[in-house]
Amino acid sequence: MRHLLRLSLLGLLAGGTLAGCASTPGPQASFDGGPRSITLHHPASGETVSVTYRRADGYDPQALDRIATLFRDRRTGETVPVDPTLVELLADLRDRCGADADTPVHITSGYRSPLTNVTLARSNPNVAENSYHLRGQAADISIPGVPPRRLADEAAALQRGGYALYPHTGHVHVDTGPVRTWSPKGGDPRILEARATPKAASGKAVAAKASPAPRTQVAAAEPAPPKRPPAKAAPAASPAKGNDADLARVRMVLASLKEQPEPAAKKKP
Repeated sequence: MRHLLRLSLLGLLAGGTLAGCASTPGPQASFDGGPRSITLHHPASGETVSVTYRRADGYDPQALDRIATLFRDRRTGETVPVDPTLVELLADLRDRCGADADTPVHITSGYRSPLTNVTLARSNPNVAENSYHLRGQAADISIPGVPPRRLADEAAALQRGGYALYPHTGHVHVDTGPVRTWSPKGGDPRILEARATPKAASGKAVAAKASPAPRTQVAAAEPAPPKRPPAKAAPAASPAKGNDADLARVRMVLASLKEQPEPAAKKKP
């Protein structure tokens, strides 16, 4: 009951600041007051949810509850309410990529519990301690028939939160945090996750020297290890001098002569 009441509160606050969210929907968000639907699919389990999450009077708490169930931590089974503006972002990305309204958005990673996040962070540099996956504000996604680069480009154009392309797995991370992007660090490509940009003392995200997209802050990629100087080849042995070679041959001849048997003495007639 408490969970449904919380979802109802989120629905009533659709047009304003959402409790517990780091950002509110930008001017490009599709808040036209009409109903809106989305189909979400979890490839690993085969689970699919198709719901009309927004109606004329606001967000549907039961639909958001079903979305939260699909977003659940697959290791612990825990759920948290998913940020409705994240659902709006996923629907907008689907539409901008030219996919049909019933095309499923694949969710490879949704909510992550603190225990799961800590476990992954120990072995993978792409797992952030302050990940937006912990808050129900992030998703790693792909859309069938849409190239991952196109999906990342549309997320960049929307400027509604963090986004990053992970080439190893072909998924794109999106969240409703500050507008930024980053380059994945080296690590196990099977457990990739986006890292939220660290913040400086002033509260502004730390910008990197990499080529940023317009109005986008970029987290620095991990520097490549320094190149080792090529190993020097060992100097070749200098050839023996002519006199030494001749002397060696003479010694070999003398040694062979000593080893030969002496000729038998001839008998006198």
